[in-house]
Amino acid sequence: MKQYKYYLDKSSKKFICPKCQKRTLVKYCDIETQGYLSDEYGRCDRETNCSYHNTPKGIISGSFEVKEVKQSFHDFNLVKNSCSNYQSNNLLKFLVTIFSIDEVREVASKYLIGTSKFWDGATIFWQIDDEQKVRHGKVMLFNQNTGKRMKSEEGKAYISSVRSLLKLKDFNIKQCLFGLHLVDKENKKTIAIVESEKTAIIMSLFKPELVWLATGMKSGFNFELLKPIINYNIIAFPDKSEYGDWLNKAIELNNIGFKIIVNEWLEHTDFEQGTDFADVYINSLIE
Repeated sequence: MKQYKYYLDKSSKKFICPKCQKRTLVKYCDIETQGYLSDEYGRCDRETNCSYHNTPKGIISGSFEVKEVKQSFHDFNLVKNSCSNYQSNNLLKFLVTIFSIDEVREVASKYLIGTSKFWDGATIFWQIDDEQKVRHGKVMLFNQNTGKRMKSEEGKAYISSVRSLLKLKDFNIKQCLFGLHLVDKENKKTIAIVESEKTAIIMSLFKPELVWLATGMKSGFNFELLKPIINYNIIAFPDKSEYGDWLNKAIELNNIGFKIIVNEWLEHTDFEQGTDFADVYINSLIE
């Protein structure tokens, strides 16, 4: 099966078309990062009246013939070696202000949370699939006092990948759900899906009766990432403002065999845009 470097976004999101200026542009995404490419790359849905279609390098419009890319995996020893020095991990430092040390140690071991020296106190979120193969390592820096992501003076979040830090030029990433290695094929507990890895970790402590997984990004709620859990009952917990997109995608996926319920509670609250369930639960403890 061919793996392409780019693909047209499968969500319901539309952007302003550079040609007709209508909100009808479907943008291209990078298969490695799952993020959108720049604004000029996409296809307008107004195929007759506009016909705008600008493809990124490496894609031939129409046929989508590209060089086949072999998926790469990290050595599991990288994971093992990173699962130490927890006393220096900013995210875990924050968690012990809310939960007991034993609870934090257990969840760190469960999700195989790593610590990176690239930024002092940085966290590694390993993406390990249902065959226990290590697909990706996302490196992020959090504030140990607030648990929020830290940003540079220019406003850019401190985020990288193990592939980038190790300068693995020929390493081809195909991401999976964060926490997928926890899915038990025999004991089919209900799976909860959120966007943020941090949210999945925190909610697994608040609500351990569910198996908490994360897409890692807004556009990650899609068929490719969810395909390994098609036979499970799934509850999706989108961030505030993302309910509509996730509901539309869930309807689409349910039509091909998925069993997804999208929780709408957060969408009908007064919390600010972007709030997730972990924020709500943590705030309830503080107040």
